[in-house]
Amino acid sequence: MTTATVAEAAATDIDALEAFCDRWERAWNEHDGDAVAALCAEDLVYDEPALGETAYGPGSVRDFVTQMAQAFPDYAFTRMGLYGEVTRRAVLVAWRFSGTLAGTDRRVEFHGDDRLELGEDGLIHAYRCLYDYRFVLSRLNRAKTGQ
Repeated sequence: MTTATVAEAAATDIDALEAFCDRWERAWNEHDGDAVAALCAEDLVYDEPALGETAYGPGSVRDFVTQMAQAFPDYAFTRMGLYGEVTRRAVLVAWRFSGTLAGTDRRVEFHGDDRLELGEDGLIHAYRCLYDYRFVLSRLNRAKTGQ
């Protein structure tokens, strides 16, 4: 199935959504910034409120994957749910993150959601990553103190 077909079917074809999200998850779990970026459009708006930033273009996501791999060399995402929008080309991917902070034994696990809006071209044009940053910091601090 081509990516254009994925975009056309996004609101109605759960198999197409799952296949697209499988590629998204696999690219992240392989720590492959180029593969993640390849799923994003040139006009991507990447919003991560927990970090207080909005970035633009696939290069911003590629850079973030690299930063994640450096900060958490063993990180992995596990998809917990997939929710397709019924009126437009959008999907919410619920996930669980696990990883160990580089150079430490501090392991953290938390959940979050990726909201992906697909364009006619089958690429992600808007990506919003949502999770509780304070919770993540508290888990890392707790792991640091051994609590």
